Amino acid sequence: MRKRSVCGMACLLLTGVLAGCGAVGGRQEQTTDRAGAWTESETQSVVLPERIWPEEEKSEEMEMTEAATTKEAVGEIWLWQAKPQPPKKDPLEALLDDPYGDYQEEGGEIAFVADGPVMDGGYNEAIYKGIRMYALAAGISFSYYSTDAAVADMAGGFQEVVRRAVRGGANVIVCSGYDFQEAVGTMQETCPDVSFLLIDGVPLSEDGEHVAIRDNVHCVAFHEEQAGYLAGYMAVLEGYRRFGFIGGREVDSVLRYGYGYLQGIDDAAMEMALTDVEVNYRYAETFQPSEEIREMIQGWFEEGTEIIFVCGGSLYRPAVEAADSTDGRLIGVDMDQNQLSDCFLTSAVKGLDDAVIISLDDYYASGKKWSEEFAGKLTWYGVENHCAGIPTFGTAWRFEHVTMETYYEIYKRMKRGEISVSDKTDVRPSISVAVEYF
Repeated sequence: MRKRSVCGMACLLLTGVLAGCGAVGGRQEQTTDRAGAWTESETQSVVLPERIWPEEEKSEEMEMTEAATTKEAVGEIWLWQAKPQPPKKDPLEALLDDPYGDYQEEGGEIAFVADGPVMDGGYNEAIYKGIRMYALAAGISFSYYSTDAAVADMAGGFQEVVRRAVRGGANVIVCSGYDFQEAVGTMQETCPDVSFLLIDGVPLSEDGEHVAIRDNVHCVAFHEEQAGYLAGYMAVLEGYRRFGFIGGREVDSVLRYGYGYLQGIDDAAMEMALTDVEVNYRYAETFQPSEEIREMIQGWFEEGTEIIFVCGGSLYRPAVEAADSTDGRLIGVDMDQNQLSDCFLTSAVKGLDDAVIISLDDYYASGKKWSEEFAGKLTWYGVENHCAGIPTFGTAWRFEHVTMETYYEIYKRMKRGEISVSDKTDVRPSISVAVEYF
C-alpha cells in the first residue's frame, strides 16, 4: 500500500481540481477553477512560415514530418500545413479510464454498496465518481456491489450486499443513503475490523431507532436546503413564476432540498415584490420512474407550470419525457444533470464526490482507520466548504437573464451568514408565495 503522504497528496490534487468541497476540520481548503485549469485548446491548420519548397527539393526533414502534415498546391509551390490534431483528453477523464486495472469485479479494498444502479445519472454515480477518483489516484483496488432497492428491504438485501463486500475482503465500505442505516447499525458491531462510510444517514437498530456511532463508522450529511434555496432563488431571477417540486420520499435529505427550494423562491419573490408566484409541491413516495409520474408531471406542464425541481433517484427520466413533449424546464439534483437533457436549466448539487474523497483521505492518512476527528462522528457539508450550490464549471450556463456573477454574490452572502436558510424538516417553512401541497 502507498505511504500516507501519497494518499494525502492524491486527495489534495483531486480536491484541488474539483470545483467542489474544500477540506474540513483543520485541512487547508483548496479549490481550483476546473474550467481554467483544463481548457480544451483548438488546434488550427497553420501555414508554416518560411518553409516553402518545390516538390523536387523537399528535404529529408520534410520527408520525416510528412506524416504529421498536409500539403496544398499554390501554382507550382507546395505549402506545408500542420494537420489538425484531435483535442487532448481531459486529464481527469483519462484518469478515470483506469489504465492500471484498480477496479475489480469482486474483492476491492474500497467497496461501494449501492441501493440500485451505480451509473444512475445522479446520486449513486456521484458517490462512485468520488471513490474512483480517489482509488485510481492513490493506486487502491475498488469494487462496487448493488441491490434492487424495490425488494431489498423485504429480502434483507441491504445487509446482504454489505456482507458480500465484507466477504470480498473490503477494508472500507461506502454505503449510499438512508437504506443502509440499519445494515450499518448492525454490522458496525458484528464487523468491528471493517470501516464504514455512511452517506446521508446514521446507524439505526433493526427497529429503526438511533444507535451510537461506533469508531469504525464515519457518517456524512449535507445542507441540501442551501442548494435548493440557490436553485429556487436563481430561477425566480431568471423570470420563472410557476414552479413545481417532485420529491422521491419524505426523507431528511429530500425534505431539506424541497424546503430550501421554497425558501429561495419566496425570498427572491419578496425582494422583487412579485405577487404572481405559485408552487405545486408533492412527493412521489418512490425514487423509481413510472408512467403515472410522467403523466402527472406532463399534466403540471400542460396546466402552466414552467419549471419543476425533480428531486430523487431516477424520477428525472419520466420528467425529461414530459418536459420534452411540453417544452417544460427542469432543475436537476445531487449532481450536474445538464448533460442528460437540454430541458435542464440547472441543478441543485451537493458535493457527494468531494466528501467521499475527503473521507477516504482521512481513513488512509490515519493508517486505515478513521481519525479521532472522523471516528464515530457525523460531518456536515455545505456552502462553507463549497459543497452546496448550482454548477458553474464544466457545464453550460443556461441562464439567459441572470449572470454567473449575480449567483456568486448571492452565494457569498449565504456563506457570510447574511442569508439564513432553515434546515428544519419537521415543519414546513413559513413563506408568503402560494404553495399547493399534494
